Amino acid sequence: MASEDNKRIAKNTLLLYVRMFFTMLVGFYTSRVVLNALGVVDYGIYNVVGGIVSTLSVLNGAMAGSTQRWITIALGKGNEAYLIKVFAVGMTAQVIIAGVVLLLIEFIGLWYLYAYAVIPADRMETAFWVFQISTFTMILNIINVPFHGAIMAHEKMGAFAFFSITDVVMKLVICFALFVTSFDKLLVYSLLLLLAFVINFICIQVYCHRKFIEARLHLAWDKVMYKEMWGLAFWTISGNLAYAGYTQGITLLINLFFGPAMNAAAGIAFQATNIINQFSANFQIALNPQITKNYAQARYQEMHQLMFRSSKFSYFLMLLFAIPLFYESHFLLQLWLGNVPDHTVLFMRLGLFIPMLMAVRNPLVTAAMANGNLKRYQFAVNGIMLLICPILYIVYKFWGIAEMSNVVLLAFLSLAIIVSAYMLKKMVYLNFQDFMSKVLLVIIKVTILSFIIPGILYFIVPEGWKRLFALTIISICYTSAMIYCIGLDSNERIFLQSFFKKIKK
Repeated sequence: MASEDNKRIAKNTLLLYVRMFFTMLVGFYTSRVVLNALGVVDYGIYNVVGGIVSTLSVLNGAMAGSTQRWITIALGKGNEAYLIKVFAVGMTAQVIIAGVVLLLIEFIGLWYLYAYAVIPADRMETAFWVFQISTFTMILNIINVPFHGAIMAHEKMGAFAFFSITDVVMKLVICFALFVTSFDKLLVYSLLLLLAFVINFICIQVYCHRKFIEARLHLAWDKVMYKEMWGLAFWTISGNLAYAGYTQGITLLINLFFGPAMNAAAGIAFQATNIINQFSANFQIALNPQITKNYAQARYQEMHQLMFRSSKFSYFLMLLFAIPLFYESHFLLQLWLGNVPDHTVLFMRLGLFIPMLMAVRNPLVTAAMANGNLKRYQFAVNGIMLLICPILYIVYKFWGIAEMSNVVLLAFLSLAIIVSAYMLKKMVYLNFQDFMSKVLLVIIKVTILSFIIPGILYFIVPEGWKRLFALTIISICYTSAMIYCIGLDSNERIFLQSFFKKIKK
């Protein structure tokens, strides 16, 4: 059983990395083209408008996690009738959420757009229509949640990779369209993105309808199941509010204090740091269903092993690439963009550590969702995260340094990881001391040692291609040695060797 699970994880991880490399290469090109085509101000406006819409969709995020968890648990139990009911109830919940989110966005979102968003007066009409297009896209995304959850729960990562690649190919075509259009480029860009999303949406519906017996566009009512689903979703809302706080909420605060040009700098840095996030995200996507299924089958020891390995391996994968990106951020941004907006380099350097800490925390969140009893967990962990925006507002008021957003984020994410692990002691019988000593302390030790040798090279050799290649090769080799010798225990080394052997097969 464990061997089959490991084989499936290895296969799914390989598929996800194929997807990642393709989407990453295309994403780099499209980001540069879109920035040059739209200009810094319009690019910043698009980020702000998207941030408002996303911030008001936290209810959907809460139910999305709940729906996917229930589908995965149903699969773990092997009950087909129960699975069909879970999907139908989840579908009904998403339709209700779509209506609520639409009202929130159209009333509160539009109020904020006109009352507080810093947007040039001559671009307000375009911003309004981009807002409406983004809203419609969000509604379709809400309805799509159960279908996406079914793909992930069934561990059909090949299909997930295909739909992702199709999406980025369409975005590449959209970039070329921006060169030839004579209309408002920001408006055209938003409309074409909507068209691409609709095409992908239809393809996912058709695939799920043919492959999964439960995936149908029908509604169902079950009072007991609704109560349990909404109970889980209710306590997940605080987590999604926190997520909105340290993503879109920060975007709005940067806009409020510094304007759309600074939003562009932060947005570009986020896209750059998202590279390393992809390396861990793919590994964790492959492992998450197994964590939930192990909980459903009461295999707690196997569950804890997967959690520890997911946190450590994800972090180490990111660390391999984070170090050269950290030291060579200025040179790489110049190569990528040509003209680098002010503040982008520091945003990127500090931002590299944010997805790394999130990768450590994500398996803990997956374990908490598997348990489902989130009341105390959300009060403790996400209550901490909800403080980010208020604290950042105060920091901006007194210091006025835009990059402090990442410093505040890092501090609160670190605290959230520790509290999250402590809360899981009772929820999934996690050994808190083991997590601290075998995961966090090991990660800190490897990180400090891994920055030393590349740092010496950075100060000795002048900036350029020679230093980029030398620092990258030396950094990856040196960090890999630190990870293997210090970061992994004997069982993890055996697991890693077995994992690569299964990928080769």
